[in-house]
Amino acid sequence: MQQIKKVCKLLIIITLILSLTGCWDREELEENAYVIGLGIDRSKRKGKIKVTMLIANPEVGSVQGGGGSTEKPREIISFDANDFIAAKATANTIISRDISYELLKVIIVSEELAKDQDFRSVISSTLKDKEIRMDSYLAVCKEKASEYFQENHPKMETRPHKYFQFMIENGINNGLIPDSTLFRYFSAVDRGTDLFLAMYTTTEREKNPKFQQEDQYTAGQLNVSGEFDNTQFSGSAVFKNGVMVDQLNGVETRIINILDDTTDIKDVLVNIRDPFSESHKQLAAKVTKTNNNKIKMNLKGIRPKIEITVPLTLAIMSNPSMVNYAEDPKKQQFLKEFIVKDTASLFEMVQEKTQTELKGSPYPLSVYARKYFKTYQEFERFNWVKSYPKADVTIKTDIEIEDYGVQKKVLNNQED
Repeated sequence: MQQIKKVCKLLIIITLILSLTGCWDREELEENAYVIGLGIDRSKRKGKIKVTMLIANPEVGSVQGGGGSTEKPREIISFDANDFIAAKATANTIISRDISYELLKVIIVSEELAKDQDFRSVISSTLKDKEIRMDSYLAVCKEKASEYFQENHPKMETRPHKYFQFMIENGINNGLIPDSTLFRYFSAVDRGTDLFLAMYTTTEREKNPKFQQEDQYTAGQLNVSGEFDNTQFSGSAVFKNGVMVDQLNGVETRIINILDDTTDIKDVLVNIRDPFSESHKQLAAKVTKTNNNKIKMNLKGIRPKIEITVPLTLAIMSNPSMVNYAEDPKKQQFLKEFIVKDTASLFEMVQEKTQTELKGSPYPLSVYARKYFKTYQEFERFNWVKSYPKADVTIKTDIEIEDYGVQKKVLNNQED
């Protein structure tokens, strides 16, 4: 009986000890300095890079920090380093807390460095640091990344991690910037057959920019007045074999996002020419992609043939010409045919640019082509990189207008 009691006590003690092992490596929130944004520039010193860290204070704006905290919500430091992994130790000569990449949201790379052939070796360091997640975003800025973070002053979000989270998520949802995670970048580089799009951003505003359609701007071209942050997200940087080679504006990026089934875009607000307006006014419409694209390929012969059908659902939000579509099915059909023709020409224009100028597909079209070959060796002999620019690609839009809006009577400017 005594031995049984001793064994039971021993088991209880062992159980308690094992239950406490998870607390040995516990770290308090205030012990770490979390890098939310990481900037990378070319250094004036050969073989070095300039690292910029946007460090967020997790206590500011939180319940733990309280409402009366006088601490700054962020700190920004820039210095030359061999790489941004060992740079964490160097940063601790300035920052008192332990530097962590666990909450890293976005990596901002200057356009100058992104076009450098050494960029691939620089960014590959992210694969070696266990703290950096592959769902972190890669973005390209027009200016130096160090200057970008210095000029970034959000007006409504004091917490920098929330600012970048909201800006990036909203930009991807409406299609004006691509879903450019590190995972997508390395996947495109590893395949070697498709291009990669990274979101484009800047704090430098062009002087006297031209007025364009709402989705045709590239970051920095939108003319805005009022109290706001100078930072703009719009358009994309085109990467080939891991290096930036070109740039797309907002509408071109949006078209590519619609063609890419792996990008989860939400309801998109667009302007469409009103066929019944004599003064060239435009309709506002909400576009929703309800299903994946239908892709058919015939890869035999000298010129491969590819047919893509894009299913879209539209809801008309405005009606400048005051046409009562509800009572006129003929005008409904005319509007639908006009929109189908108009959108198809836009898709074809962007598609032609990818084949003639970019010389590659900025969405994973080669992945669909692989299933038409029995072996990987056959696919390699087909040589997608050389075959894609000369392929006959046809894009059709399968449009369904679910709401034409309500127009009961024509308004006039005369007073009663």
